[in-house]
Amino acid sequence: MSTQATLFCLLLIIAPLITAASTPTSPTEKLTHLHFYFHEVDSGPNATVVTPVTLHRNTTFGDINLFDNTLRVGPQPDSTLIGGAQGMGVHAALDGSQGLTAINFFFTAGEYNGSSLATLGVIKASGPSDRNIVGGTGKFRFARGYMLSKLVNSTATSLVVEFDMYIMHF
Repeated sequence: MSTQATLFCLLLIIAPLITAASTPTSPTEKLTHLHFYFHEVDSGPNATVVTPVTLHRNTTFGDINLFDNTLRVGPQPDSTLIGGAQGMGVHAALDGSQGLTAINFFFTAGEYNGSSLATLGVIKASGPSDRNIVGGTGKFRFARGYMLSKLVNSTATSLVVEFDMYIMHF
């Protein structure tokens, strides 16, 4: 065997070892489940939602709602505050059956204080909704996953929505 062939074979053996030694180890990805309640006040001096765009027709199609709601441990309005949800909902279905939401959930207490999750997806007018988690900050960097939500209580002035989030992150 020639010297060049021997060097080539040696290079084939050593190159993967050098590459493996110089590649940093990957952090372990984990699954986190969060359960909380979204509290919205629809009217009065403490309203947390507004409709700045409306077509004022016989339908809500085209309306845009903006909100800055609280996240709490339980469905009661005086349960422990853990963060907030800021975003928008667009009435995007002609028949009013669903809309599009873009929401940033941020946490101000507990293990995830200072972290946030970005979400996007379709919300149904009736029944539970299944939406995407598309990113995050803090302890949720590189987040992806899904969230399930369902209406728990609705009155003329407020609503409460239960959320279950399943997040893959590092």
